[in-house]
Parts: sequence; C-alpha cells; structure tokens
Amino acid sequence: MSKSSGKQMSINIIASIVSFAVTIGINFFLTPYLVKELGSDAYGFIGLANNFVQYGTIITMALNSISGRFISISYHKGEVDKASRIFSSVLVADLFLAAVILIISAILTGYLDIFLNIPDELITTVKITFGITFLTFVVSTVTAIFTTAAFVKNRLDINSVRDIISNLLKAAFVVILFTLFPAQLYYVALATLGSGLFLLFANITVKKKILPEVKVDIRTFDIKVVKSLLASGVWLSLSQLCHVLMTGFDLLICNLTLGTGLMGLLSIAKTVPNSIGNLTVTLGSVFTPHFTILYAKQKINELVEEAKFTTKIMSFILIVPFAGFIAFGNQFYTLWQPTKSPAEIQLIQIMSVLTCITFLCASQTQSLMMLNTVCNKLKLPVFVNLAIGVGSLAIVLIAVNTTDLGVYFIAGTSSILMGLRSLIFVPMYAAHILGRKVTTFYPTIIRGWITFAIMLVLFLIVNNIFALNSWISLLAVCIGVGIIGYIISLPLLFKKDELLKLKNKVTTKLKRR
Repeated sequence: MSKSSGKQMSINIIASIVSFAVTIGINFFLTPYLVKELGSDAYGFIGLANNFVQYGTIITMALNSISGRFISISYHKGEVDKASRIFSSVLVADLFLAAVILIISAILTGYLDIFLNIPDELITTVKITFGITFLTFVVSTVTAIFTTAAFVKNRLDINSVRDIISNLLKAAFVVILFTLFPAQLYYVALATLGSGLFLLFANITVKKKILPEVKVDIRTFDIKVVKSLLASGVWLSLSQLCHVLMTGFDLLICNLTLGTGLMGLLSIAKTVPNSIGNLTVTLGSVFTPHFTILYAKQKINELVEEAKFTTKIMSFILIVPFAGFIAFGNQFYTLWQPTKSPAEIQLIQIMSVLTCITFLCASQTQSLMMLNTVCNKLKLPVFVNLAIGVGSLAIVLIAVNTTDLGVYFIAGTSSILMGLRSLIFVPMYAAHILGRKVTTFYPTIIRGWITFAIMLVLFLIVNNIFALNSWISLLAVCIGVGIIGYIISLPLLFKKDELLKLKNKVTTKLKRR
C-alpha cells in the first residue's frame, strides 16, 4: 500500500468509527426515551417501517450498488467521458424509480392497517410514520448516485463526516419536536426525513467539489448503460432479497404471529447489535475503493495481501466491543431500559446475543465479501444467500407456529445461518475469485476467533468479580477492560513485523505533530 492510500484509508476508518460513535450515542439516549414516552409496542413500528424500506432497496440496489464500481474503474482508466455517461444514465433511472416508488408507497400507506396488526389507537400515527419513512426512502433514492463521488476518489471520510452531521441534525430535530409538542410516533420519521434532505444537498455539493470532471447531463442518458449495469446489479438486488429473507421479515413475522408487545422487545434487542453491525458493514466498505483501484490495475498479489491485512484490522477494532457487549449485556440493558422487568431484560439480552452472532462472524470476513463486487463475481454468492434466506424463513415460520420458542427462532435462525456463511463460504470464495488456495484467509480468521475467545473469557471473569449496578461502575469497568483487551489483542492478531510497521506509522505521525 502506498503512503498516500494508506493515510487515506486510516482517515476513512477513523471517520467511520466517529460516525458510528455518534450514531450509537444518539440511539443510547433516544431509545429509552422513546420507549418511555411511546411504549415498546409503538417503538416496534419504527423498526418495522425501516424494514419495509429494506424491501424497497431490492429494487434500487440493482443500479446504485454497482454503479460506483463501474464509474470508479472507468475514471481510474482515464475514461472520464464514459464515467460521465454512466453517472448521468443512473441519475435519470433513479429519478424514474423514485417516482414509481412514491406512487406505490402512497397506496401501501393508505391500506396499511389491512395487512398489519396495529392497535386501533395507533393506526393514524403508524400510517403517518410509514408515509414519512417511505418519502425519506424516495429522497435517498435520488441521493444515491451522488455518494459514488466519495467512493471514486477514495474519500469515504467525507461520507462519514456527512453522516455525523446528519445524525446530529436528526437528534436535534427529535429533541425539538418532543420538547415543544406532545409525543408522537412519527416524530422520529420526520426527523429522519429532515436529515435525509440534508444528505441530498450535501451529496450534490460534495460531488461538484471533488468529482467535477464527471459531468451530469441527462441528454447523455443511455439505456444500454442502464441495461449493462442491471445485468450485474440484478445479482446484488437478489442478494438484498436474500438479506430481507434472512433479517427483514423478523419484525413483520413477530407482528403478525406473536403480537406488538414481543415485536417491541425484539426491536429494542436489535438496536445495539444492528448499530455494531452497521459499523461492520461500513468498515468493510472502507477498503472497497482501494481494492477496486488495485483490481483495476491488476495488482492481484497486492490485493490479496491487503485483503488479509484488512481482516486483521477489522478484527482488532470489533472483537473487543462484541465480547464486551455479550459479557456485560444484562447489566447494560437493566440500566438502559429501567421500565422493563427482569424477565423482559433477560429476553432482550438473549435475543441481542442471538442477533450478534451474524455480525460477530462477519466482522472477520466483511472486507472479503466486498471482493465479490470488486471482481464482479456475484452470481454464486447470491444463490448461496438465497438458499440460506429461504431455509431461514421456512424454519422461522414453522417454529412460530409449532413451538413456544418462536421469538428466539426469529432472532437467531438467520443470524446463525448467516454467521456460518461468513465463516465458511465467504473466505473460500474470496480466495477462489482471486485465484488463490481456498485456505488462503483462514489462518487470519482463526487468529481472530482465538482472540475473541480470550477476550470473552476475560470479560466474563471481570463481570463475576465486580458488582455493576450503576452507570459509573459499568462504564469504569468496561473502559478498563476495553483498554486491556485492545492491548492484549495486538500481539494475538498481528505478527511481529506487522506490529513494527504499525508502531513506525504511529511514531512517525506523533513526530510530525
């Protein structure tokens, strides 16, 4: 890795972590407040509305998820006119999709109470919440193509800073609305729409500033370009369909079979794991621009080494938070959700741990998963994901209708199956498409799991020693063991020469300051 690209990747990682910290901080204060003001039943509909947006991304992902890859390759090959034509064609297609989605979502919102289990007193507010959430999705559809500018320039730190500002605006809107007016379920959706509009204008501004060479001209719209992108992107849409089958139906199934009460508890249980999971995905995508540049230049050996190193970086960043959350989760939820009974806290903790499984496994292979898009090898992963999604959905539907453990199957089935996919299929397929032995990435992954096991045992021992019954004691212990955990993780994950390189980089930066 060159000095400049390594520096930029470090900036991207730091910015992504800061963005995650802001997001988790907002959720930390906002979720218990919303549960207290609205009740867990109503809170569950916020997560359910967001799940419906996942269904919509099945359509939009075909274009927007793959466009950055093709624009980046064309740009770095010096084919700027081709990159401009792709950009403009996708923008026109997105505008058309946004109009179609707007019409469909309006009809869907009007008849929402027909196919969802909604308490009578919440029907109007739930419909407003879904309507605003759908409108936000329409705005994000128009915004999507402009985010590729940061990807092409390997400046994902710009996106992270933008996300930080967006999340702070969202939090400010929520506080203002709940302070000045009586509590309403749709305030969160309204605040999200406000932050979404900010993102629209911010992304357009960023594109004009860092990627002016790529021109926007709707007259250059080329249906052949759209068809070409769809030919590759359809596999990512199918992949999103698989993701929806595995995770997007959990709250909906819970709503229709187990009631709004358990749906609310499941939504609470998924809040923190999903936040850490989003960090996992974000960190994985941080490396994608550099991977794409190396692939475009056909530096495959360097790409393989970079892929190995990124798995260690992600493991180092994420293993300690995952181990800490699992070890101290019960105390955290007891303090975070004081309105819930001990039985409800235990249920939330178990569902949280089950949800964490998939993200824990992906934390060591998420960057490898990005190679599918970089190399445009998407068909086999889609079929694997589709099989897992259909199997997961079938198991859950059978379980909720035949056992008393339905909610655990809803939280854990897809998580376990997706975790196995991340550990078995993803590293083997990444090695295959790069022309290497299928075991190429496993030594690094095994080191990661050994490190996690050591961290988890250490944290559980500490948990049994200290009585953590206040925020001060919990935070003090978590910070202490977290620092120790990161120190111990360094030699466990990295080889001596890698540690020396990291030390030299840090020393150099400190001397410059």
